[in-house]
Amino acid sequence: MGWEVRHGGRRYLYRNRRVKGKPVKEYLGADDRFGTGVLLAHQLERLQKHAAKLRGLSREAGAAFRDRIDGLLDATEATNADIRTLADGTLYALGYHKHNRGEWRMRRELMHLKNAIEKLKENTAEPKPLVRYEAPASDTEAVELFARARAGDAEAKKRVGALLRERQWVDSFGNLGRQATRQLIRRASGGDPVWEAGIIEKVSAMRAELLGTTPTVLEELLVRRVINGWIATHTLELELTVRPPVNAKECEYLDRALGRAQKRFAEAVRELARVRRLRAPAILAQLNVATTQTVVNHAPDARVSDPRSILGLSTR
Repeated sequence: MGWEVRHGGRRYLYRNRRVKGKPVKEYLGADDRFGTGVLLAHQLERLQKHAAKLRGLSREAGAAFRDRIDGLLDATEATNADIRTLADGTLYALGYHKHNRGEWRMRRELMHLKNAIEKLKENTAEPKPLVRYEAPASDTEAVELFARARAGDAEAKKRVGALLRERQWVDSFGNLGRQATRQLIRRASGGDPVWEAGIIEKVSAMRAELLGTTPTVLEELLVRRVINGWIATHTLELELTVRPPVNAKECEYLDRALGRAQKRFAEAVRELARVRRLRAPAILAQLNVATTQTVVNHAPDARVSDPRSILGLSTR
């Protein structure tokens, strides 16, 4: 606010203010003989004092508001800093670290130990069956009996063995070696039914050739080992030839696995040859005949009733 002298010494009253950020000089009135200009100046002065007081109060209120907000944020930051320090220390003590000052990660050694502990927990839990046998859906009696036996029915458990004999499923359900070979063939074929059928036919032909016409139980076991070793060895050889790993470490790992499989396969072949050189299958065949005759004649002979006695093993 101010008086300005214009035109022959006459005073004029102006007010300075801003409009849209630009300074503007606003004319209020002239100083006349009636005192209108003086009255306007007095009123304008009072108005400006009130406006200044309002601005001062507004600044104080704004400052108090900002102080209150800043105080809240500072207190939160201080509290969180303590908590963060405690949490970071705990995580560091547990073996974690910040990867590139970013996310938390467990150290590799502790991760291996954690995985080992989880595996041990899984192994200590109640084991699940490796193979789950199911009766044909059309055989309602077998389906119901299997369900009752698995539910804990004692009578059903006793009846299962008899039913397997009646249905002639003993060799199919109880032959663990056959199931092991089937699982190996399934893994080797990669889920391709045509390839699986081809491997089954090849394995059947090899098995028949190795067993001969009158195989014994011991020969069955040893030939099964040879067949399983043949499947594993040639599957890994094919994997290394057709689909070799790009990573050098994985390629080396596959090569070592192939070496182990070849070693087991060769050991199984040597074991079969050694047993046949010992004529153990022929002795077992004689034992089978002798045992059958003993049972038919109902005259047990202590010298031949236990096969282990003929093989020179302890009978205790």
